[in-house]
Order: sequence, then structure tokens, then C-alpha cells
Amino acid sequence: MSTENAATFDCPECDVSAPSTSVPYDSLGYVVCPVCGYAATPERSSSADRSPSAGD
Repeated sequence: MSTENAATFDCPECDVSAPSTSVPYDSLGYVVCPVCGYAATPERSSSADRSPSAGD
């Protein structure tokens, strides 16, 4: 007998855990916590943090 584990969403802000099929997504497809409204978006990197390449 096989066991399937459903994918879950674990909110880093309020520590709620919910099945990923029951959480809403924004217009860009990022998950939104149903309890606190936390939106999982990609982290932005500052251009000042990047060093110029040696070929430039």
C-alpha cells in the first residue's frame, strides 16, 4: 500500500500549515496565507550588491 503526502503551505509569518490546494494565490501566482495575508514573493537583490564582471 502506498502513502501519498499532500503538499502543504507553511507560513513563515504566523506558522499556520494548510494544504496547498486550500490556500489562495495572487494574480502572479504567488501563494497568500489565508490567516495573516503573507504573500510569498521572490526576494529582490539590489544592483549595488552585485559586483561588476571582469569582462566589462
